[in-house]
Amino acid sequence: MTNRLIQFIALCMLGLFFLPYIWKLKQFDLLAILIMGMVLPIVDFITSREKSK
Repeated sequence: MTNRLIQFIALCMLGLFFLPYIWKLKQFDLLAILIMGMVLPIVDFITSREKSK
């Protein structure tokens, strides 16, 4: 349980780190790269729960 909580907090901190860059970027190609950089850890967070069962 605590491991999942730590992972969730780290995921939120990563999102807060990327948020200003995503908000101010005008170039869509770099924006797509940053969004994918956020999507991959989210997918890993979701699928890691399924692996541990």
